[in-house]
Amino acid sequence: MAKICTDAGHGGQDSSAVWQDALEKDLNLLYTKALNTELKKRGHTVFTTRTSDVQVPPLGTRCRLVNEHYRQQAPQFDLIVSIHCNAAAIKENGVYKAVSSRRGLYVIYSQESEASRTAAQTISKQCAAADIHLNHHGRLSTVQLGRALAGIHKTIPPAVLIELGFMTNPEELALLKSDTYREEMVKTLADGIEKYLFA
Repeated sequence: MAKICTDAGHGGQDSSAVWQDALEKDLNLLYTKALNTELKKRGHTVFTTRTSDVQVPPLGTRCRLVNEHYRQQAPQFDLIVSIHCNAAAIKENGVYKAVSSRRGLYVIYSQESEASRTAAQTISKQCAAADIHLNHHGRLSTVQLGRALAGIHKTIPPAVLIELGFMTNPEELALLKSDTYREEMVKTLADGIEKYLFA
């Protein structure tokens, strides 16, 4: 079985995206905890960056810790998965207005890592097969994104960042807040992760 490190994006004072009554950090944690449970149920060993609403060390620090564990084989992670939600809004006259047409899941990977690219492709294909709406054809490199992400670029093990959907899209926000959708989503993500790991 695999050793997987999961990361619930943001936390504590860092809420990241906020829309209506939803905080990204809270959604990230709900999905990450559910994914942890699903992966453990399938027999995998799961390590995670946070299990509650706490501030975690900066990405650079987390990357150094992951790499040090990897070098010492304590443990050598097979994959790192960071869970996030998205938002798209423009500011007009001091007020943020949602770009409600933007929606869909996509997986971000480092173009420099073939393993990360394969993981992103496999997970996004599994999501497409489960009829989960995709954005950017389901995957996006950090080059296409236009910025480096320490959690993706600087880890020795392959790593992906999954943007589950857009909180600023009313239909997608309702889905993201749904227990049923969360259960379906984490099973699909776990299926994709396993297909990548055991291909």
